[in-house]
Amino acid sequence: MCEGTDFKLVINFGENPLVNSLIEKEDLDKQEPTFPLVVRQCQNCHLVQVTDIVDSHEIYKNVDYLYFSGDMPNLKEYFAQFAGEIKKYMGEDDLIVEIGSNDGIFLDFFKNRLGVDPASNVVVRALKNGIPTIADFFSERLARTIKREYGTAKVIGGSNCIAHLNDLRDLMEGVVELLADDGVFFVECNYWGGMVQNNNYALIYHDHFSYFSLQNWIDFLKGYGMTVFDATVTPAQGGSLRLFACKDGRAKTERFQDLVQYETDTNLNTYDTCIEYRIAVKREAKNLKGLIKGLKDSGKTIAGYGAAAKGFSVLKLAGIDQTHISYFVDDSPAKQGKYTPVTHIPVISRDKAQEKLPDYFFITAPNYEQVIIEKEKAKGYEGKFITVDCRII
Repeated sequence: MCEGTDFKLVINFGENPLVNSLIEKEDLDKQEPTFPLVVRQCQNCHLVQVTDIVDSHEIYKNVDYLYFSGDMPNLKEYFAQFAGEIKKYMGEDDLIVEIGSNDGIFLDFFKNRLGVDPASNVVVRALKNGIPTIADFFSERLARTIKREYGTAKVIGGSNCIAHLNDLRDLMEGVVELLADDGVFFVECNYWGGMVQNNNYALIYHDHFSYFSLQNWIDFLKGYGMTVFDATVTPAQGGSLRLFACKDGRAKTERFQDLVQYETDTNLNTYDTCIEYRIAVKREAKNLKGLIKGLKDSGKTIAGYGAAAKGFSVLKLAGIDQTHISYFVDDSPAKQGKYTPVTHIPVISRDKAQEKLPDYFFITAPNYEQVIIEKEKAKGYEGKFITVDCRII
C-alpha cells in the first residue's frame, strides 16, 4: 500500500504448496512446487501482508482455478442481500463493474454489469451463465479500455478478491479512472480484526496477499482523493470487512465510526497485537494436532469435509497430513477425483464417502460449519465433527 520496506514478522508458515492446485491422479509422481508463506507487518502503514509473492499467473492463469462461487452453499442468498444494499447507490441502468467476479453469481442481480476475473476457466463459466466478463487482472490500463467502451461505472468493487491483488496502487488508479464522480467503490475483504479476535489463521495462504484493517483503507484511499464513509463486519469468511468509499465526501455512518473506535480501543494496528496473534495461533494449531492425533491413536477414523483452501492452511500449520486424514469430501465436481498437493489425500464425492463413513469429519471451512452439520444429520450420519477451533460436536 505504501511502498514501505520496514517489515516485522507476524507468522511463518514455512514452505507450502498452492492451496487450490489439486493434483490429477496421473501427476502424483511429479515434483510439486512449494513456496515460502511468511506474513509480516509494514511498520509504516501497518498493513499485514505476505511479502514473498507468488506470481499471480501461477495461481490464476497457469492452472485451472478450482473455486467457483456458484458451487458454495448459501452464497447466492448472501449476495442477494448484498446486491440490495449496493442498489441504493445506483440506478437500474447504471453500470456496475465487479473485480474478481468469478462465475458471475453476484452480478446476476444487476442489469448493466461487467465482470473482470483473471481465471480463464472461471470466466468461461461466467460467460456460459450469461455474465459479460473480461479474463484479465483489473488495472489502470484495463479501466481505461472499459471506460472507452462502456463509459464510467456508478459502482465498482470486489468481494473477497482484493486481497488476491499484489499491486493495490494500480488497482486504485484504475478505480479512480473508471468510477463516476458520484460513484461508490466497495470492498469486502479479509479483516485483520476478525482474524485477531478469533485466532483465525485459516485465511492465510498464497492467494491472499493482504490482511486488512479499516484504518489501512482509510489511510490508503486518502492518497487517491477518496474517503471511506461506511464500514461494517460481515459473517463471510469468519468475519470480513465491508466498506464503501466515494470521491464526493459523503457523511460517515455511525457503524463506520464505531469500527474506527473499536480498532483504536483494541490497538489492532500495533505490532504488539501481531505478536499476540502469533502466540495464540501457534497454540491453537498445537491443540488441534493433539486432538486429532489422540483420536487417531485411539483407533478412530477421520475425514476432511471440504477440500477448501482455508482447511489446507490450518492442516499444514498444525502438521496434520495423510496419516491423520483418510480422504476429503467436497461437493464441487471440479475437485472430485483429484488429490491434495504434497499430502496426496484423495478428494471424493459425498456419495462415494457413504461407502466408508469416518468416525469424525474435520470441517475445514468454518464459515460453512452449521450448514455441513445440518446436512449430515439429515443424511443420518451418526459420527461426530471436529472444528478448526478444536471443538467436537
